[in-house]
Amino acid sequence: MRVGIGAITRRRPVTFATLLESLAAMQRPEGVELIFLFAENDTAPLAGDVVEAFRARVAEPVRLELEQRPGIPMARNRVLDMALEEGVDYLTFVDDDEVVAPDWLMVLLEGVRARGLELAGGPVRIVAPSGALTPWNRAVLQYLQASAEKRTRLRSKLGREDRDDEIAVYTNNWCLSLAAQRRTGVRFDERLQFTGGSDTRFSLDFAAAGGRVGFVPDAVVDDVIPQKRLTPGYHYRRARDQSTNAVMLRGKSAFKCFQQALLRCLDGMLTLLTVPVSGRYGVVKAVHKFGVAAGRIRGALGRRSSHYAAGSEGVHTEQRSGG
Repeated sequence: MRVGIGAITRRRPVTFATLLESLAAMQRPEGVELIFLFAENDTAPLAGDVVEAFRARVAEPVRLELEQRPGIPMARNRVLDMALEEGVDYLTFVDDDEVVAPDWLMVLLEGVRARGLELAGGPVRIVAPSGALTPWNRAVLQYLQASAEKRTRLRSKLGREDRDDEIAVYTNNWCLSLAAQRRTGVRFDERLQFTGGSDTRFSLDFAAAGGRVGFVPDAVVDDVIPQKRLTPGYHYRRARDQSTNAVMLRGKSAFKCFQQALLRCLDGMLTLLTVPVSGRYGVVKAVHKFGVAAGRIRGALGRRSSHYAAGSEGVHTEQRSGG
């Protein structure tokens, strides 16, 4: 069996190097031939030195290609095309700011093969960045950790009930059968250039085309959240934009959107009443609900997310446009 380990990157040399360190150190499944497939989404190559250092540490082949068209789905499709060219049986994806557990790949492949899954996801554990955090940073981190743990419990329960085909699988921890991709023809939707959600669209389209989707609860990766994304303001914008995407991706009606927005606003106001007891965590929880409400309204009005547009470089990369 041949497996491609895929990742895309853009101006995150430090975290990308940390991911590559974890990939170099991870356990290799017996009888599996690996190839590493990376796409850099930029106008000029910047990750070459990081990848060359990684190539010197591993025995497996490493491919790095430049995808100059801006946009996450463009870079993901570049990796997918490399995997198809290489004739791999399975393609995995992780994010360039994550760290894989030593047994991540072994557990992921075992889960996929044991249940006959064709597209599988695993849990992402939220980890604090190094250095001192403000009280607001800690409150946002606590909320993100609680949400991730709740999501993992729910998906694990659905898996035990053989109902995990109801979930969407994200490329932050992802494994795809290339035979199933060839059968269905599903690719990342490049119309979602800056909105985010192209992996969700892939998962929904793949399931609709008859692909078997599931969850592998023990295949864990860690996501170290940068301090600049641990703010109530960014937390609100993230919730808003993900909610806007949900309207588009899942075809929610305007009536349903306004109804959900109203309920989320009421829930947020009730949550604020708990702040004397819950403190900053309660504020962050309410901010999330208000962000979801705003996203539902924006989606109902036909607005689209621009979460990864050029103006967001400072928060999503380690280097600004000129850096």
